[in-house]
Amino acid sequence: MIQIRPFGAADLDQILAITAASPEAASWSRPAYESLLQDPRHGCCSVAESNGTVVGFVCFRVAGDEAELLNLAVLPSCRRQGIGSRLLEQMFREAATRGAARIFLEVRETNQSAIGLYQRYGFAVSMRRRGYYSDPPADALVLVRNLTKR
Repeated sequence: MIQIRPFGAADLDQILAITAASPEAASWSRPAYESLLQDPRHGCCSVAESNGTVVGFVCFRVAGDEAELLNLAVLPSCRRQGIGSRLLEQMFREAATRGAARIFLEVRETNQSAIGLYQRYGFAVSMRRRGYYSDPPADALVLVRNLTKR
């Protein structure tokens, strides 16, 4: 059974392992995640846990009436089981509770599985950011979704 819960300091090594196994996810440093733990006003993270193991996570931040999805990743062996969907749904609820009316994200234009997931949840392409990613170089698509009922 999958449990969605807030991110804690004890989850950090598992989150870093998930990002290491997920080259399409944003690669953050340990201090970046630690700063979220120290000051939750700068962001919020939730983890998906199965039998004591973190199998996915989502991080976002809210500024005014906008939220930004910062990072979302699921262990490759646990994908296509609805974990990413559950993490997104938790993020939508939490962002709305914090006052966000819409949410946006950047996604590598070649990450078709992520784009498909986001489109299923009502995100639409807003713009393209040329040369946004490096290693390897790629454009980013900026996707936006209202946080009102669809």
